[in-house]
Amino acid sequence: MFEDFMNNGTRERRARCLLAFVLTMFGILGARLYSLQIGDWERYRIQSEQNTMQPVPLEASRGLIRDRQGVILVDNRPSYTISVIPPRFLQGLADPARDAGIRRLGEIVDLSEQTVRRRLSKRKRHYYESVKLKRDVEFGAVSVVEEERYDLTGVEIQVESRRGYPEYNGDGTLAAHLLGYVGLIDPDEYPRLSPRGYSYDDQIGKRGVERLCEAMLRGQDGMKYIEVNAHGREVGSFPDKTQPPQPGTDVYLTIDARLQDAAEAVFTDSQSGSLIAIDPESGELLAVVSKPDFHPRAIRDPKEWELLKSGSGNPLLNRSIQGEYAPASVFKMIVGIAAIDMGILQPGEIKFPPCEGEMAFGDRVFRCHVEFGCGELDLRGALRRSCDTFFYHLGLEVGIANWNRYARLFGIGAPTGIDIADGGDGESRGLLPDREYYIKHKGKYFDGNMLNLAIGQGETLVTPMQIARYNAALASGQLVTPHILGNGGLAYPQESVRVPEKVLDTMRNMLVDVVHYGTGKYARVSGVDVAGKTGTAQNPHGEDHAWFIGFAPAREPKIAVTCIIENGGAGGTVAAPMVRKVLEKYFEIQAEDKVLNAPVATALDAPQQPLSDPEAN
Repeated sequence: MFEDFMNNGTRERRARCLLAFVLTMFGILGARLYSLQIGDWERYRIQSEQNTMQPVPLEASRGLIRDRQGVILVDNRPSYTISVIPPRFLQGLADPARDAGIRRLGEIVDLSEQTVRRRLSKRKRHYYESVKLKRDVEFGAVSVVEEERYDLTGVEIQVESRRGYPEYNGDGTLAAHLLGYVGLIDPDEYPRLSPRGYSYDDQIGKRGVERLCEAMLRGQDGMKYIEVNAHGREVGSFPDKTQPPQPGTDVYLTIDARLQDAAEAVFTDSQSGSLIAIDPESGELLAVVSKPDFHPRAIRDPKEWELLKSGSGNPLLNRSIQGEYAPASVFKMIVGIAAIDMGILQPGEIKFPPCEGEMAFGDRVFRCHVEFGCGELDLRGALRRSCDTFFYHLGLEVGIANWNRYARLFGIGAPTGIDIADGGDGESRGLLPDREYYIKHKGKYFDGNMLNLAIGQGETLVTPMQIARYNAALASGQLVTPHILGNGGLAYPQESVRVPEKVLDTMRNMLVDVVHYGTGKYARVSGVDVAGKTGTAQNPHGEDHAWFIGFAPAREPKIAVTCIIENGGAGGTVAAPMVRKVLEKYFEIQAEDKVLNAPVATALDAPQQPLSDPEAN
C-alpha cells in the first residue's frame, strides 16, 4: 500500500511545486534587495534623507541705520522667540496627551489654549515652517522650555534680532518719525510679499527709513538642516548643507546725530511743533524734529500702541511733512521779492503812508501787530519791524496773480519731493490760493483777500518742510529737494530759483538786519552773521503759532533752520532762541570736526636742521 502511494507521484509533484514557489519568492526577494541596495539605492537614500532631514530657517540680521558720520541710530539686539513646528509638536504627543501638551505650551508662553490652537492651525504654511508663538519672551520661559524639551517636541528657542535704539544723553532715541519702525506683515500684505521670499511671521519696515529702505535693510535668510527620528525629535545635523544668511546693507542718513540731539533738546516736554535744519546748497537734511514723538519700541506693546493712536497731541503725526500751518510773516519776503523784481518798489524807497497801527480797507479795518504803528518805512525797515500795514499796501500793488507766481518759484503749493514721504507718511502739499480758488470756494475774489495773503495769513497753508525748502532757496538761490538718505542711490533734482541773484542778495542783506536790529534779535550767534525772519501765525483754535526761519553764515550759508511751535506765541521770543541754539551747536560741531580732521604734526614734519660738523669747531 505504501508503494502504491509513492508510485502515485502526488507527493513528488507537491514537493516540486512547493520548491518552485519557494525559489520564486527568494528570487523576487533577491531582485527587490538588489533594487534597494544596488539598483535604486541613490533614489531611496535621498528619500530617506528627506524623511529625516528638516529645514530650519536662519534669520538674516537687518542692516543698521547710521547718521552721516557712521554713528549708529538703529541696531540689532538679541531676543528670544518661542516657535513651534506644528507637525513635529503634534506628532510627538500621543492622542490622549495632545490637549495637555497644548495647555502646557500655553502656560509657558502665557497664552490661552484657544490662542495656541488657533496659531498652530491657521494659515497655509510649508509643512515644516515654524509658528512663532511669542517674541521677546523672558529668560524664565526659555529655561522652562529647555527643561521640558523632551516632552515638547517641535518647540524651539530661536535667538532672533530685534531693533535696538541707542539712547543719547539718557533721553531715548532720536528722530523717531524719520527712522520709523518694523512690524509683522499684515494679512493683506502677505500675498504680495510671499513671492519675494517673505514668511508670514517676518518683520517688515512699516514706516520711515525702515520702510523706505526695506529692500536694502532686509538681507537674505539662510537655511540649516537637522535630522529627526520617527518621533520628530532632533538627533543630528547636516552642516555641509547649511546655507548661511546674508546680512542686510547698512543705510547712511544725511542727519548728524549730534545736531539732531541738540535740536530735540531745545523742545520742552509740553511743546508741539517742528524744527528742520537743511544744507541750503544740497538739500541734505541735517536734523529733523517733530514733536510730540514716540519711541519705536512702543509699537511692540499693544497697550502702548493704542495710547499712541488715541492719545492727545497726535504723536504719530510727522508734523514736518504733514502738518499744515499759516506761514505768517516768514512769507512777507515773497511780496518783497516780487515787488523789487517787478520794479514796483526800490529797496530804499519810502512809498506808502506811515503805519499808524491799522489800515482801513472797504468796510474793514486791518490792524498791524504794532498797536501804535511803525511810522514811515522802506522795505528794509518794514521787514525789520515786521510791519503788517506796509505789506498790506505792497500786497495790493503786487496783486494775487504775481504773488501766487512768485510763491511757486520757491516751491510753495507743491510737494517738496522729500524721499521720506515714501516711507509711509506721505507729504501734504499745503494750499496756495489764487483768484480761481476764491471764485470756486468763496463765490468771488475781493482785493481784501490779498491783504491777508500778503502777511502770510488767510487761506494759505504750508508744511514746515515747504518753508525749510523756501528758506534754503533764499539762502542759496537753489530750489533743492530735501532728502534724508545718504546712500539710497536716489537722484535729488534741484534748480536755480528763477529770480535774479541781485534781488535775492538784496533780500539777504535785509534779513541780516532783521536779526541784528529787529524782531529776530534772539537768534543772534556770536561771531556769525545770521539772516532770518520771525513769524506769528494767528490760530483760530488757540494761541498763535510761533515761526522763525534763519540761515548762516549770511554771506555763504552752510545751514538753514526752520522752526514752528504750535500755540507758542510770538516767533521772535519763542522760536528764534530755539533756532539760535541749533545754529550754535552746528558751528560748535564744525569747529570740533575741523580740529579732529586737521593733519597731526609730527617730529618728521618739523624743518630739519643740518648736522654740525665736529671738525668745524
